[in-house]
Amino acid sequence: MTDNSLPKLLAGRRRGLMALLIGTGLAMAALAGASALLMTRLLDGGPAAGSTGPAVAGLAAAALGVGALRALERVLAEKLGQDYIHEIRKGLVKSALATDRGPSPGVTIARNTNDLSSVRNWIALGIAPLAVGIPLILGTAVALWFLSPALSAAVVVPLVVLTGGLALLARPAFHRARTLRQQRGRLAARLADTVIAAGTIRAAGGEAREVRQVDKAGRKVVDAAVHRAAIAGWIRGSAAAGAALGSAAVAAVGVWQAVPTPTIAAGLTIVGMIAAPVADSGRVVEYRQNFKAARRILAPALAVAAEAREERRRRGPGAVPSGAGAAAGMDGGDLPGSVLVTGLSECRNCAVPDLHAGPGDRVRIRSADPATETRVLEKLIGVRSDPDAYTQIDGKSLLDSGGRTRRELLGYVAAGTYLERGSIARSVRYRMPDLDPAAGTSALERVGLAERIARLSRGEQTQLKRGGEPLSTSERARLLLARAALGDPPLLVLNRIDADLDHAGMAVLAGLVRDYPGMVLFASDHPGSVAGEYTEWNVDCPHAGLDLVWASYSWKGDRASI
Repeated sequence: MTDNSLPKLLAGRRRGLMALLIGTGLAMAALAGASALLMTRLLDGGPAAGSTGPAVAGLAAAALGVGALRALERVLAEKLGQDYIHEIRKGLVKSALATDRGPSPGVTIARNTNDLSSVRNWIALGIAPLAVGIPLILGTAVALWFLSPALSAAVVVPLVVLTGGLALLARPAFHRARTLRQQRGRLAARLADTVIAAGTIRAAGGEAREVRQVDKAGRKVVDAAVHRAAIAGWIRGSAAAGAALGSAAVAAVGVWQAVPTPTIAAGLTIVGMIAAPVADSGRVVEYRQNFKAARRILAPALAVAAEAREERRRRGPGAVPSGAGAAAGMDGGDLPGSVLVTGLSECRNCAVPDLHAGPGDRVRIRSADPATETRVLEKLIGVRSDPDAYTQIDGKSLLDSGGRTRRELLGYVAAGTYLERGSIARSVRYRMPDLDPAAGTSALERVGLAERIARLSRGEQTQLKRGGEPLSTSERARLLLARAALGDPPLLVLNRIDADLDHAGMAVLAGLVRDYPGMVLFASDHPGSVAGEYTEWNVDCPHAGLDLVWASYSWKGDRASI
């Protein structure tokens, strides 16, 4: 996928939908031709010919047929558009989960609303009408040619002029649509950040200032929308004028060329059938420019997931950096349940010491800067990217493993984590959804939450909203602990989770860490409350700016040696 490409439109079931749309246009063209012939016969025969009834019935049937085909066109167009944007929506979510430098929540929401709406409009209200309208217009032009070549030319010439005019208006429409989309994205990002920081803003008395900032950003959106509406108005007005000129041209040319009145009436009947598609061409051009503006934003966003897949493919399964294999063998990194971390770097020319540990070890990561501890932890588990990082757990490369293997090898929990929407039963088994619900209940008992949740009106089927309500902060942290420890993965990583726990929660945490069968790696400002005995892994750069010597820790009892 290139930076300017989106998924193929004509793929899978969408090919069939497009074929049906084209068939709908051809069927409308056939009905238009039949209507012209019936109109000619009706006007030529007159009441005495005895064919008035069948002709009128035929015209009525053709009109009903066109109406039914229009209804079918709308349904097929919506199916085509929704199927396409559904694929793009899934790609955006994959990209957001594939990188640690994703956009703000507001931008993500804007992409999944404004930008996807532009794509849907172009597919359902742009491409689909073209798929129907082009066969219809060509078919009616051919039918008119058989009736009178002069009338056919009278329809085609205004359409050619209209096409040229719309082409001239397309470029400014694209630039104004792009400007509006940029302003909407900035406003969405500001709104999301303002809502998230609402508590801090109120505490500092900054409500009025933030409202002014939103007002300023909103005014820019208003101005951009009005500018886009102006050019869109010219586009739609030109299309409407083109449709009206077609009818006028048929009547005028018919009179000038002395075309029989029944033939002129038949021509006007056909032009009336194509008037709606011609008038809609203005909307098609507008939707096309909005789509192009949205594509410039969506295509690079979708490419993130593809780049991540390519990076995993390039590295290959189980790719081991130079020297890591030897280190694993020397320090017991290949023993069952052992953990090896190597290749991490926290800054330029500053390598993080290797980490070697085994089941039963309790290791505190330590740095003068708590943010450094979080970055290192996120790199070694793959949440934050580091191309040289290598984490081996129980003989398997964590960063190159699939989702199922990663869930079996690692449990991770961090303070301040938002819980996803869904039931408590789903949340506690989120890492291992294939387990029986009883396993989730046992995990809740392990952290002392089972009785509390049983008292809720819906028990474990209670729906979590807004990051974990109705549970308290400490209860959410316990739920996250239960999830991370479910199945006793060989490596349990705790990132300052004790900061979210109350006194009872701290007792639960200490008991879980004490009895945990695997290796526990944790960050905490009060390590003694988390683990009674532990060793330390210092990840600070000892000689910043100088050539460094790699340091590795090996554990003997409760002491670390370098």
